[in-house]
Amino acid sequence: MASIVLSFVGNQDPFGSKTGEGSLVSLVRFLVEQGKEIKKVVLIYTEGASGTSAGAIETKDWLLEELGIDDDAVRLISVSKQLSDDPTDLFEAAQEARRGLDLAQFSVGDGDRIELNASSGTPAMKYSFTLLQAAGYIVNGQVWQVRDPQKMKEGQKRVFETDGSVLRREFDRKVIRKQVENCNYAGALESLRFSSLASANAIALLEYGRCRIAFDFDSAFDQIQLITNQVPQQLLQEIADLRQRRLDAIAKELYFNALIRYRNREFSEFLVLLTQFQECVLGLLIQRKLNLELPSNHQETRHFWDGLKIVDGGQPYQTLLVSYQRRGWTFVAESFPKRPHLIGILEHYADITQVMVLLKDFNEYCEQRNRRVHRFEGVSEIENGLELMAKLKKLIRMLISLPNENPFDLLNQQIYELIG
Repeated sequence: MASIVLSFVGNQDPFGSKTGEGSLVSLVRFLVEQGKEIKKVVLIYTEGASGTSAGAIETKDWLLEELGIDDDAVRLISVSKQLSDDPTDLFEAAQEARRGLDLAQFSVGDGDRIELNASSGTPAMKYSFTLLQAAGYIVNGQVWQVRDPQKMKEGQKRVFETDGSVLRREFDRKVIRKQVENCNYAGALESLRFSSLASANAIALLEYGRCRIAFDFDSAFDQIQLITNQVPQQLLQEIADLRQRRLDAIAKELYFNALIRYRNREFSEFLVLLTQFQECVLGLLIQRKLNLELPSNHQETRHFWDGLKIVDGGQPYQTLLVSYQRRGWTFVAESFPKRPHLIGILEHYADITQVMVLLKDFNEYCEQRNRRVHRFEGVSEIENGLELMAKLKKLIRMLISLPNENPFDLLNQQIYELIG
């Protein structure tokens, strides 16, 4: 295993009047003392009257003499004119550090490591290596710091490692937390797998969230079964109810999904969910008031209409006929029951009048969704959106008991705890 050293050249390299031995010399001595073979050294210098080209040449001469390596083992590269003109430019310094890193990579063999000196050059140059490490570019190397001998305190090491990956983990954590906050579980899952924060439990919870929000409840159940002892009972019970396709559970799920889409300003998807919510609630009311199940295929439609004609003395069926006649519509009791059918049937029941008023208020939004879909249009705003959300919340509370905590907020909190 050998070392490839990468460093900017500073005004104190190879030796300075104030510090004596420069940081690059100190780092090389340290590595040799640790038994490392110096395979190659890449030195990055600035041009101009106040540049470090002379120091680069002197450092190369010292390396050749001290290490006894071949002349081509030390590579000198000059920085861009922009960085030579302004050595405080962090962006340019990072660009040149990346160029030097790419060059050093050509010399890396199996087991070799790149040693980066973050103590030579301007502050921007020194910080650029830590920045590259934090960004994930340095995967087979280590960033080193060298202390000024005149400022060292008792017990401190002259040469020591610095870990920019701490910053990388914090960057990753911030990105993943934002994705989870938006319930973008697929994106968070991808980010997590390429980070150092990944754990089996976090991945399982994100997969659970990804599948649940896609209404793939069986797959969500399979994921959460891996970690049942570490998951709140609410999430376990909800997924069990959803797998049974209970309409009250589905209605709640559509409601919470609609909240997410509205909050994220995904209004086209929100209108789709609102339409599904209306249809689900209508099906739930048919189930509760008439004890009838909506048909799931064409063969079951006749059974539904035959049952409707006799339930409650056939009065709900007659209410539907009157509703269609009043609108001048033609009614045929053969097709799959649609939203206007179900609304007409349920108008018979006076005790759910308030519920029906709210459901009918959703009609315009559902029709808006249909019109936009057929016209290939998107939705950037929802008219009277806050009023609509208030009605949605009022309706769901009139029919179904909601949990104290939004299940996706609860899920997100579990994920936050796992990634720190």
